[in-house]
Amino acid sequence: MTTRNVGDQVDTRYIVAPNGTLTDATVVLTVTDPAGNPTTPSVTHTSPGVYDASFTLTTAGTWFWYWTASGTVVDVTPPESVLAASPAPPTYASLAELKAYLGETGTSFDPQLLDSLVTASRGIEHYCGRRFYPDQAATARVYRPRDSLVVLVDDFWTTTGLVVKVDTAGDATYGLTLTSASYQLEPLNGVNDGEAGWPYSRLCAVNAAWPSIWGNNAIPSVQITARWGWAAVPGPVKQACVYLAEEAFKLKGSPFGVANFDQFGPIRMRENPRVMSMLNPYRRFPLLVA
Repeated sequence: MTTRNVGDQVDTRYIVAPNGTLTDATVVLTVTDPAGNPTTPSVTHTSPGVYDASFTLTTAGTWFWYWTASGTVVDVTPPESVLAASPAPPTYASLAELKAYLGETGTSFDPQLLDSLVTASRGIEHYCGRRFYPDQAATARVYRPRDSLVVLVDDFWTTTGLVVKVDTAGDATYGLTLTSASYQLEPLNGVNDGEAGWPYSRLCAVNAAWPSIWGNNAIPSVQITARWGWAAVPGPVKQACVYLAEEAFKLKGSPFGVANFDQFGPIRMRENPRVMSMLNPYRRFPLLVA
């Protein structure tokens, strides 16, 4: 069985050609998700006897699909399937980029270098309090408003698939879906401190107020469905990943090894002023300097 990542699009084609002759028919594609829910995506009649369709693997698990034809031709295709898996978090620099920086042309150290990149990337996320790769499928998360006007949320990189709902009764049902006119996404224009390409991380209420239910055990009153993360890795983050991966690789002979996260997190970054200067602008909660 073929394995694809959650968020990937599957393209499928059906050709109606009894006895080798392309023939038009009434064609339906049926797709069943891992939970057993069937859907019938739209089908494009590309040319006589040729039909195309696509669907997105929105959840992990096994997906099935088959084609049926009726009318001038009656047919049911054998079901096809694909396994959708959640991909491993990516690294913020590639193996090729790290090897070019190190001047390494062989392949004998590739596994250790890849481990170093993973360690560096996860350390950057820990230090910055955010991650810099995009989700391809939208998922829901809940939040408590900071105040009546502002909700601080995790980074999301596109408005495609964005849904904002609120719980007005305190029962976690999120029954009211807001229109885009009800809130303003920030940073405005995707620009932060003069740098473009930033994701959205704040929603400001427009001519209204966010519902708030106070108390230590208050139910979060806002639900956001979005594609989380950053659209692209910022250049300084990529370069910092290369520098930190080099340091991690040099630890390969230490008792802790290259993949020991605790020996490589924020403490090691604070020992590297060059890396800190690159990453500090991207910390979700910047350090306050007295």
